[in-house]
Formats: sequence, structure tokens, C-alpha cells
Amino acid sequence: MKWLPSNPRGVFAAVSLVLIVIMIIAVGWGQAVFFRNAVIEREAVIMHDMVTALANEYLVDEDMTHYAEPAARRKFVAAFGVLADVTGVTRLKVYDSKGTVIWSDAPELVGRYQPRTVEDLARMHAGLPSDIFDPTTRQSFETDNLPSTPLIEFYVPIKVKKTSGGGEVGGIVAIYREAGSLSAALRQGTLLLSAITAIGGLVLFFALSRLFRSVYHRQREAESKFAHLSSQHKRIVQMEKLSAVGNMIAEIAHQFNNPLVGVLNLTQLAEREADKPERVRELLGDISKAGHHCRDFVQRMLDFTRPARYEPQPTDLGLLVQDTITFHAMSGGDSTPVNFTARGEVTLAVDPVLMRHALFNLIHNAVQADPQGAVDVSLEADTYEGQPGWAITVGDRGPGLPPEVMKHLLTPF
Repeated sequence: MKWLPSNPRGVFAAVSLVLIVIMIIAVGWGQAVFFRNAVIEREAVIMHDMVTALANEYLVDEDMTHYAEPAARRKFVAAFGVLADVTGVTRLKVYDSKGTVIWSDAPELVGRYQPRTVEDLARMHAGLPSDIFDPTTRQSFETDNLPSTPLIEFYVPIKVKKTSGGGEVGGIVAIYREAGSLSAALRQGTLLLSAITAIGGLVLFFALSRLFRSVYHRQREAESKFAHLSSQHKRIVQMEKLSAVGNMIAEIAHQFNNPLVGVLNLTQLAEREADKPERVRELLGDISKAGHHCRDFVQRMLDFTRPARYEPQPTDLGLLVQDTITFHAMSGGDSTPVNFTARGEVTLAVDPVLMRHALFNLIHNAVQADPQGAVDVSLEADTYEGQPGWAITVGDRGPGLPPEVMKHLLTPF
């Protein structure tokens, strides 16, 4: 099947042409059979009506039982002799109920017993005509005295009422007609219908070919456009990746800049107060905290592409908030006051690194939103979805977030 994709239009044309040819042959054969059966059945109806009318008009029961009498023969000739003048009729026979020929236009057949098969007898008594047949193929051809041309055999059951005693006397009239003219007419009709069907099939073939060609070209154009869009999409994705990397680098630089500024400030302060060992030790502790904060941040950034890791440990939330505020002030944000209010003391199992990092950024953003105002941080008991807990709130008096920024609020970097 490897040849299918290489030449789809040729395959479609070949398959369509084969199917149309098969359709033409099937339609021609079906039409020939239908019209042949229809014509034969119509002829059988005409023969049945004609023979029944003639038998009822001329024959009586004695003619059927005493068929050898001259008077009976004259009645048979008067009744059925006219059928010999019908176009195509080549032989006439009248059988009694036992299958004996009691009259025929071929006198030598009268009195002969011509046995038939069970199927033939059933068809004769049912008045069903035979199909077109070659009489020379029958075993009884020599005794039937039939012409050697294709024939159609019509059977007409007749019943003649008895003149006395009631009841009926039955018989069968067999009429043989030449099938040459009928076959010629059927051939002509079949050829005509086949020609019309062929013309219609060719029209359909060309219409389908044009339709397929149009659809095929559109498909190729769509595939070309899709390939172009895929290439553009890859470029856009690559640009977005580079943009995300740039944003991440900028954020990392920003996150490092704040504690580094704090470390520099604390270092300068320690240099100025070198003669105060206790104060220097306190400042060195703050510098150590800032270093640990940077180290933990670097470790979290290295783990960014891994599943989130949460390492809870008992933490005094009030002390954590106060240390974060102090560290923010040492990082260059001391010009903006940050007020802290704690309504209670609480120690919870949380990740102090994540909490401190998130709180530092909230305070920093609040300062950026309103550099001239104050930032309020509160710690108080609260409920969330019916569950008791604690809330850390960072508030400022800035203008708030516009809608275009709000939709990116939780987007990394």
C-alpha cells in the first residue's frame, strides 16, 4: 500500500472508474432481467385473458372428454385457431388434467401423453410462463415438434363447467411464442439504458474528479499553511522560553540584589562600630542570616523544576515576621516605615524559608506601590473556609493592581 500516498489523484481516478464500470454492468444486467420478466409477465396476462374468454365462449365439458370427435375438433379450432394468427405464435397445445394432448395445431401430437416433472406440472397449473429457452436442449424436442428458435412457453389453466351433474372439467392451454423479437427489443432497451447509465457515470466520474482535485489542492494548501504555522509556533515557543529565562534571570538578580545590599549596609555599619564587639557580633549575626537566606534561595531556584518541596519545622511566626521586616529595612527599604502588629503569640510547623521569602516580597512590593506611605503588617487569629488558623496581612495605601496585571499575579517571574 506504499503507492497510495504517492499518487492519490491517480488512485482515486482508477478506483472511481472501476466502481462506475461495475455500477454500469450491474445496472444494465438488473434492468435486462427486470424488463424481460416484466414483458413476459405482461404477455402471460394477455394470453390468460384471451384464452380464458375463448374457452368459456366455445367449449363445453364434452369437448374436453370427447376430444377425438369431429365436432369437438371444430370447436377447438374455432376457440384457439385464432391464436395461431397472433404474431410469434409457433405452436398451440391443449392438455387434459392427465397430461394428454387433446388438441394442437400440429394434429400428429393429439392423443400423445407428454409427462412433465413435478416442478413443470406445478408451474403449468399455476399458469406461470417459462423464461426464454432453447427447445433443442429439451429431451422431448423430437416429440414436441417445436421450431429450433428461442421460445417462450405460456400456460393458461382453463376450467369448463359440466352441463350436467355439476363440477368442472379442467385443462391447460400451452402457447409457444418466438422470443427473437422480444430478445432483440430487450437488447436494444438494455443497450440504450446502459448507454444512458454510462453517460451518467462519466458525468459523475468527471464531477468527482474535479471535486477531488479541488479538495486535494485545498488539503495541500492547508497542510502547507499548517506546516508554516507549526514553524512559526516553534519560533514563538522558543521566544517565550527565552523571555521566561530572561524574566527568571532578572528576578534572580532582583532577589539577590536586596539581601546583598543589606549585607553591604550591615558590613559598613560593622566597620564603623568596630570598637563595639557586642554590636559587631550582632551585625555579623544579621549578615549570617542574609547569607543563609541567599544560600537557601539559590537552593530553591535549583529545585524550581523539581516537584515542590515543603520542609516544615516549628517556627515562631511573630519572630519570623519581625526578622523579615528588619532584614528588609537593612536591604535599603528603611526609608519607608513598616509597622508590625501581633495579636497573640503562635508557633506553627511551617517552612521558614518559604514564609520569609514570600513575606519579604510582599513587603517589598508594598513599599514599591506607595514609597511615601507606611506599610502595615499584622499577625492575628483568623478562619478560612470554616477552619481556624492565623493570618499574616501586608497592607499598603497604593493604587492597587490593574486588571491586566491581576491576571498574571501568580505567574512565576
